[in-house]
Amino acid sequence: MSRNQALEKVGRARLAYALAKRGWQVGEAYDAGYDILAYNDDKKIACRIELKSMDISNRAPNANLTAPVSPVEQQRCTHIVVYVEPEGMFFIARKDRILTPNGNIFAALNAKRQLRTPKTGSKSFAPFRETWNELLT
Repeated sequence: MSRNQALEKVGRARLAYALAKRGWQVGEAYDAGYDILAYNDDKKIACRIELKSMDISNRAPNANLTAPVSPVEQQRCTHIVVYVEPEGMFFIARKDRILTPNGNIFAALNAKRQLRTPKTGSKSFAPFRETWNELLT
């Protein structure tokens, strides 16, 4: 198993646990075009979540954290969650708020490998740290 595959498994487990702690029912979705199906019984809302896991520690300073979202994932998911190690941060957003026109997600790093504040109007996922209420919209 590669480092990226292991990180993806860790991210799925951590996301499932974080959602379950918040009262969501959670299941994995295999070959459905998204990774996690989450249902909030109180609000009667179902979310089809595409998870992207990234590790800041193996990125160069002043680089971008980027990941492609396939056409099938773009079509079928409702939300994108980015899990970032080693801090264990979650970034949660509706897909239309962070998908670039080219079908990617991104956030820029500074020289200290910290997420930079994005420019106004940017599709960066950086402003969506721990925004769990995004799942309810």
